[in-house]
Amino acid sequence: MGAKIITKTDRQMEDRLHAVASDPERADTLQKARAFKRTWIELAEALSRVHDKQLWDRWGFSDFDAYCRKELHLRSSTVAKLLGSYRFLETTAPRVIERARTDRHEAPIPSLPVVEFVQRATETGAADAETLRSIHRVAFEEGADAPVLNRQFGKLAFPQTDRDRREKLRAQIAQAARRLSSLIAEDGAPVPRQLAIRLEETIGELLEAVEN
Repeated sequence: MGAKIITKTDRQMEDRLHAVASDPERADTLQKARAFKRTWIELAEALSRVHDKQLWDRWGFSDFDAYCRKELHLRSSTVAKLLGSYRFLETTAPRVIERARTDRHEAPIPSLPVVEFVQRATETGAADAETLRSIHRVAFEEGADAPVLNRQFGKLAFPQTDRDRREKLRAQIAQAARRLSSLIAEDGAPVPRQLAIRLEETIGELLEAVEN
């Protein structure tokens, strides 16, 4: 097995970790940021604490976003997802957070995409109470990943409207038309020139109709 590759960001965060070792909360949050792909709940909990206590101000940063970006190397969108999913678990499935703190063998810790799926399904309101309970059970107790949840519950949680179906069909027609146009235009395409011209004109009309 090859040696682990240490990136510039890894090195910067490691150096910073040594520099702030005397501040337990700051060091703890930074350490969790380095490993957040496998410990995202722990990182989200730490970020929530930093945000709510405004610890970033004590550490010399202008705001919470600047702290996350400069010290933890986390983008605002990532932080928003982490905090949003963590707060959702706090209110709807606190046992998952408690499990992450203590016994990891009781049930799998759900990934961030899994929590996001459950959160969207809950907030959309399309699924009935029984379906939502099933989603929670499969996601948080049985440990299903996001693709499995989408296959099993996607149509129930996020039903397509007639408009959704029309837009999807419109996009598929446009994609097929552009592909046909590209094939006709290729050198050596076995299409008579006059027919190719008529087809191009028809494809142009078709694209204009479906895209306007």
